[in-house]
Amino acid sequence: MKQYLLGIDNGGTVIKCAVYDLSGRELAVKTERVPLIEPYPGWVERDLDLVWEANAQAIRGAIEKAGITQAEILAIGLTGYGNGVCLVDKNGRPVYNAVVSSDNRASALCQRLVDAGVQEAIYPLTCQEFWPAQTAILLKWFDEQMPDVLARTDRVLSIKDFVRMKLTGRCCYELTETTCNGLMNIHTQAFDPSIFASLGISGCMEKMPAYTGITDISGRVTGNAAAETGLAAGTPVAGSCYDVNACALASGILDEDTLCMIAGSWTINEYLTRTLVEHANSIAKSYLNGYYILEESSPTSTNNFEWFIDHILAGKAGSDRSVIYRNCDRMVGEISPEESDLIFVPYLFASATHPDAKGAFLNLSSFHDERYLTRAVYEGIAFSSMLHVKRLMKDGKTFSAAKLSGGITKSGVWSQMVCDVLRMPLEISSASEPGALGAAICAAIAGGAYDGYETAVANMVHMKQAYLPNERKEEIYQRKFGRYEKALKALDVFYSE
Repeated sequence: MKQYLLGIDNGGTVIKCAVYDLSGRELAVKTERVPLIEPYPGWVERDLDLVWEANAQAIRGAIEKAGITQAEILAIGLTGYGNGVCLVDKNGRPVYNAVVSSDNRASALCQRLVDAGVQEAIYPLTCQEFWPAQTAILLKWFDEQMPDVLARTDRVLSIKDFVRMKLTGRCCYELTETTCNGLMNIHTQAFDPSIFASLGISGCMEKMPAYTGITDISGRVTGNAAAETGLAAGTPVAGSCYDVNACALASGILDEDTLCMIAGSWTINEYLTRTLVEHANSIAKSYLNGYYILEESSPTSTNNFEWFIDHILAGKAGSDRSVIYRNCDRMVGEISPEESDLIFVPYLFASATHPDAKGAFLNLSSFHDERYLTRAVYEGIAFSSMLHVKRLMKDGKTFSAAKLSGGITKSGVWSQMVCDVLRMPLEISSASEPGALGAAICAAIAGGAYDGYETAVANMVHMKQAYLPNERKEEIYQRKFGRYEKALKALDVFYSE
C-alpha cells in the first residue's frame, strides 16, 4: 500500500492542508480562509470554532483532491504562526477568540514592561525581546484587561496546538514554540516560575501544557475528529514545530551558512546557530538537535500586498487571484527601479521599527499611477526583509547563499528583486506551501519513513529555481534601500511624542 503524509499549516492569512508522497511531491493542497475579526484598531482575532471547521474542511478537501484513501495516510504534521494565543477551558472549549500573531493590542503594555525593566530582567532566561503578540505579553494583557477570560482558561495553546487538541484530544506544546513564547527558560527548557512572577502572571504557569518531541507521535486522531475530517481514527500526529522552524526545514536548512527567508503573511528571516547569540531579537530551539534558530521577523510581507490588491486595486483587479498577480508583475516590469522614487512602508498590520508606526507611501504625487504604486509595494516588502537581514548580519555574520519560500516566490519578478536587494545567490523552494511541507517532514520521521532530518531532507526537499544578483540593479537597490531606511527614520519622528 502506498503511503502519504498530511501537512497542515494554520497561517496568519490562510489555512492550508497539503498531501505529499514520501519523496516530498505535492499531490494536492486545499486552502480555507477564516475571516479576521478586528473589533478595534490593532486587534486581530479569529473565531476558534470557525478555525476548526476550516481545518476539517481543508483536510477533507485535500484528501479528496489527492485521490487517496484515509488508510494510506502514514502520519500528520502540524504547523502555524508562532505566538498569539488560544485559550480553552477544561473541556477544550474556547473561552475567547484566537489572537493572531499580527495583533497589536498590547503595544503600549509591551513598552511599559520594557520601561519598567521587566524585559531586561528576564531576557537572560528567555533570550526573547518583548513584542505585542508574544504569548507572554498577551497573557499579561488578559490578566489586566480581561481577568474573567483568564479565570475560565484551563490551557494556553498556540494555534497549531489548538488544532492538535481538536485532532487528538491532547493538549501539548513542542519545544520550538515554547522557547519563543517568552515564558520558557531556554537553558533548562522548562517553564520558569521566576519568568511568570516577573510578568505578574504566576497563576498562568499551571495553565501551560507539557510539551512533546518534534518528531515524536504526540497523539492519534480520535473517533470524533475522524468523523469531522475524513481521517482514519488512530492516525498518528507528529509533535512538529511552528512555522519559522517548519519553513526552514522545508528549505533544507541544515547548516549555519545559509540564510532562510520566508515571505508569507510575515517576513521571516533566520539562520541556524550552535550558540546563543547575545542581544538577539528572538532566538529559540530549532528542530535540529544542538542548534538554535535566530530569527528576525515582522508582519510586513504579503499580507500588505493582499491589502493593496483588495483596497487599492479593488474594482480594477477582478476576482481571479492568478490573473491579478500576473498583472501586478506586468505593471512592475513596466517601471524600471531607477524610474521610481516612490517608497512604500509595509506597516499596515504592525511595525518593524517604531512600535506605533503605520504604513505609508512617501513621495506620492499626482504623477504616480497604479504601476508605480505596485512597484513600490513590491520594493517596500523586499526592503522590509532586507532590514531584518541587515540586523542578522550586524555582528559580522555572513551567508554563502539564501533560500526563499512563500508567496513571493510565485513571482519571478519579485524573486529576482529580492535577490538583487540581498546581493547574494538565491534559491527558490519548489514547495508551494513550505510550512505544510516542513510539518510533513516531521510526520515522515514520526511515522518511521525516515530515520532523521538528513535522510528526510535529502528525499523530500527540492529547489526549483536559482537567481543571481544583477550587478547593475544591485547598486540601484542599495541606494533605494538607503532611502527606505531614511523613510523609517522619518516615521520615528512622526510617531514620537
